[in-house]
Amino acid sequence: MDLELSEEQRIFREAIRGFVEREVLPLVEDAEDNESFPVALFRRMGELGYLCVRYPEEMGGAGADKVTECILVEELCRVCAGIAGGILVQSGLATEPIYRFGSEELREKFLYPAIRGEKIGAFALTEPDVGSDAASIRTRATREGSHYLINGTKMFITNGPICDFAVVAASVDPSRKAEGINLFVVERGTPGFTVARKLKKVGNGSAETGELVFEDCKVPLSHRIGPQEG
Repeated sequence: MDLELSEEQRIFREAIRGFVEREVLPLVEDAEDNESFPVALFRRMGELGYLCVRYPEEMGGAGADKVTECILVEELCRVCAGIAGGILVQSGLATEPIYRFGSEELREKFLYPAIRGEKIGAFALTEPDVGSDAASIRTRATREGSHYLINGTKMFITNGPICDFAVVAASVDPSRKAEGINLFVVERGTPGFTVARKLKKVGNGSAETGELVFEDCKVPLSHRIGPQEG
């Protein structure tokens, strides 16, 4: 098995290392001291094709492989793991479900702008009393006509305080336990969706982490990711 980087991957490593040293490293001290993610970095990396490198070129990504993405992560982590964490949520957890299972409507509204860095995403699974044990989450999504009403609290959500949308895990049928859990895209500004607080951490302050609360948050049926039945 050949474990050496390809020529293309070596070229990418040099390019992303240069970008990180020129444009990310100067932001790190203020970002960590102020516990604030430099949000302009999302759009800048999107412009250069560095934000969501694995997605197809026709969607705005770079069409790169997983090894190339790992190179990007390594280079970001060389200067700041907190900033790397915020970028990784954007390129993976907050967008992958929409890419794999979302409708074209959801892709147009959330995925493509996220790849370009025009919208910031978060992934809301973890809860105060159950952690990341998905089968035990207490957030509920109840269908009411043409909408779902989401109720629950999410904790330790990376990008939560700065997100434009969150992919929220909620149960539509608690009797089915893990099989009753679905994902919903909830837009910032939707009535009933609030960032209750920004959390203070021992380290990685630049990765903004928050508590998200949903109180009778009215979400269109079309914002459910995947099939509507069940």
